[in-house]
Amino acid sequence: MFNTFSARALATRALLTQLVLTPLVPTRPAIADTALPPIMISATRSELPGIDIPAARTLIDAEQIADSGAHDISELLHRTVGLHVSDGIGDGSSSRIDMRGFGSTAQSNVAVLINGRKINPATDGATLYLNSIDLDSIERIEVIEGSAGTLYGNQAVGGLINIVTRRPRTATRELSVGGGSYAARALSASLSEPLAFGTVLQLNLHHDASDNYRDHNASRVTRIGGRIDVDHAGGASYIDVERLDDYVQTPGALFADELAADRRQAVFTDDFLDTVSTVVRVGTRTPLSAHWQFEGELAWRDDARDFVQSFRGFPGGLSTQDRESVELTPRLIATFDDSVVTLGVDLLHTDYLLQTAFGPQGDEQDIAAAYAQLTQPLTPALSVTAGVRHARVDNAINNSGSPVSVGDSVTVGSLGAVYRPDPAWRLFLRADQNYRFAKVDEHTNVPFGQPVGLDTQRGISYETGAEYTGAGLRASLRAYRLELQDEISFDAVTFTNVNLDRSRRRGVTLSLDTALTRTLDAGVGYAFIDSEITSGTHRGSQVPLVPRRRATAYAEYRPADGWLARVDVEHVDRQFLGSDFANAAPPLDAYTVVDLVVHRDIAAWRFTLKVNNLLDARYSETGASSFAGDGYNPAPERNLWLGARYTVED
Repeated sequence: MFNTFSARALATRALLTQLVLTPLVPTRPAIADTALPPIMISATRSELPGIDIPAARTLIDAEQIADSGAHDISELLHRTVGLHVSDGIGDGSSSRIDMRGFGSTAQSNVAVLINGRKINPATDGATLYLNSIDLDSIERIEVIEGSAGTLYGNQAVGGLINIVTRRPRTATRELSVGGGSYAARALSASLSEPLAFGTVLQLNLHHDASDNYRDHNASRVTRIGGRIDVDHAGGASYIDVERLDDYVQTPGALFADELAADRRQAVFTDDFLDTVSTVVRVGTRTPLSAHWQFEGELAWRDDARDFVQSFRGFPGGLSTQDRESVELTPRLIATFDDSVVTLGVDLLHTDYLLQTAFGPQGDEQDIAAAYAQLTQPLTPALSVTAGVRHARVDNAINNSGSPVSVGDSVTVGSLGAVYRPDPAWRLFLRADQNYRFAKVDEHTNVPFGQPVGLDTQRGISYETGAEYTGAGLRASLRAYRLELQDEISFDAVTFTNVNLDRSRRRGVTLSLDTALTRTLDAGVGYAFIDSEITSGTHRGSQVPLVPRRRATAYAEYRPADGWLARVDVEHVDRQFLGSDFANAAPPLDAYTVVDLVVHRDIAAWRFTLKVNNLLDARYSETGASSFAGDGYNPAPERNLWLGARYTVED
């Protein structure tokens, strides 16, 4: 792919690839001493093979995604021990993906990317736009646990998730259909077609709808996309276009007595969110010389949302939320023998306007950053990675009055090392500074006169880990400490965004996967996190919506060719309600959920039966304290999904 790079550099990358730890999500064949795929974009923001970075990482490939039986990205990531996923609406579109214990602001402290483009940039603190992702189109998911502030900048505080879509080079036809509980139904179709002169055309269509678990909780999603890839001398370019229409009714949180009387009832019968998103993205990868390569993307995104959101005693009216953003991300990648250098610039401009009964509120935000990273092997067993980033943000805020300018700048750095005493072991140590600028809607959510402007959140993360792969066994032990100043959070009691003085996260994750027999794999995972506010009024309190302990387990059985059965178990410890910074309200109860999936492959067909919440547990994944009382968002009871997928490749 990179035929202009030196032969020595490529040979070194290939050797490192053979040493990189296999992913901590089980693969087939049964737990074996195999290598990762030769590319992990998150290491350098480039498709370089075999780069080993000092970080805890998990790679989930297309086979694992298909075997999971997951219906959406939220369902899939529930099984990853380093992530805490919770859904307060019911359709998975706005699930909160928490890395390192941020609770209600988790989605603002993890960078979620599709092919390197953030789907949760500085535009919205409440939505991840997860329905813009079709599981059938994903080649792999790269999860980097822990701060990635130097290479990825704003928001990459708890970690990052990079979703890499497939780029077929042959003619492919795929069709998926399914249906299940709560009148759920889905249809997906895609094709890829090689054209002349190294060009490949891809088209995809996806539609699903469901009444969902709660009353007044129906959802529908329609997504249409197309992409053209063009190979050229030593590189490639593309243009990607997508249109998404995402509608969901929002029934509102229930008080405890309402929850006991009827878990499925709706508090609000007129509330909804209806978002139409259009994305156009172009990019290129072009060699410049024997050592240097240029990569870059230009993306335009428009999000138009109509919504009605009510509060107890305050029925909502029709409101609108519009964002238009332009992002430019050029970078230079250099290889000099065993060294890899990444030099880049990230530019993001966002226009935001919120129209509610409180009047228009807007923000025009510009973020500019420059960064550099060096990965340098010192010996055959030891390599180091160092980086630095400088970023600036400027806001022109207009909250129904005179415009106010708010700006800030920050410089962060990172340093880490990977040591491999032998091919089975991987040890790493890293320190990474991070930051988060307030998002445009955090500056403008001011129904009760919040002061304009929030301080920039700053922090530093210390990470270490030991990982072992060999003899049908994979094991990892990771520990971290994350210290933050001016953490940006939301207080539902006062309806204001606030800076917490100081906060700290300390945690350990453990993962073990093994092949018990030729046909049976099993694994367990455990995560402990102490997420604490360490100064100010709530000193000593736990950060709300962060479970102190979380555990996962699975067993995967293949009794014969074409058959697969898998059981997943997730246990989540109790957690304090959102906005309960004093830890005074009764917490959310701990819960345990068991899921079962069975696949049957026949020729080009795969048939799937998925049973979620097999033991019919009654629980709430999320809830919040407010001036009106404590509210809970009940999770679905036992539910089924039946699906069929047909795939043909020429």
